[in-house]
Amino acid sequence: MLIQNKVTLARALSKMGYCSRREGEKLVLEGRVSLKGKVITDPHFWCVPEKDNLRVDGKLVGKKEFVTIAFHKPSGVVTTREDELGRKTIYDVLGEMGQWLAPVGRLDKDTAGLLILTNDTQLGEKITNPQKHSAKTYEVRLGKPLDPLALGAIRSGMSLDGEELLPAEISTFEKNEPGYWAEIILREGKNRQIRRMFEHLGNLVLELRRTQIGKLELGGLEEGKWKYLTRENLALLR
Repeated sequence: MLIQNKVTLARALSKMGYCSRREGEKLVLEGRVSLKGKVITDPHFWCVPEKDNLRVDGKLVGKKEFVTIAFHKPSGVVTTREDELGRKTIYDVLGEMGQWLAPVGRLDKDTAGLLILTNDTQLGEKITNPQKHSAKTYEVRLGKPLDPLALGAIRSGMSLDGEELLPAEISTFEKNEPGYWAEIILREGKNRQIRRMFEHLGNLVLELRRTQIGKLELGGLEEGKWKYLTRENLALLR
């Protein structure tokens, strides 16, 4: 909880990217955290972390350590920290790991797949900048086959609800699961864009999964699991 520029001590450690809030509480209770040279053992003690010489084990907590993870978001989970309708959120799935990371963009409740979370705001802005037209790849299972007219409309750029959409790449493929499958690559991110596109074309999206952002692939990451991104992974995103 913020009061002007003050935060609780455990929250300060989380806010500065040192650790999660729960881990911060443990460090404080163990007497390993000091402010202005004085050890504080109350995790709820108020402080201004940038000014109060915040240290852990005598070492100054300064520049934020950036952490970025790839998360395979399950279907039926909302991309928000709290939900007023009481629905399950990505933070319920991620647990303690996700508490000090923010999602880069969103996936709607019924869409699964690759979601990036980070505390690096500059990286997040680069990925979501609409002027960059970053490619995002999806697998979609449809209620019926796509006809040539529908494929042409998607590839040439559609008009949807009075908005002109950028051309998208689309190809059909077979999968060892029932339904009609297509891979679609978007270079913009309108709200529920893929579902609305196919609904406009008289088709129904039965399943939707994001498999790639830029050159970073979901790969074999299991649904509901996450992994740290390496420098090489981050280069693929950038």
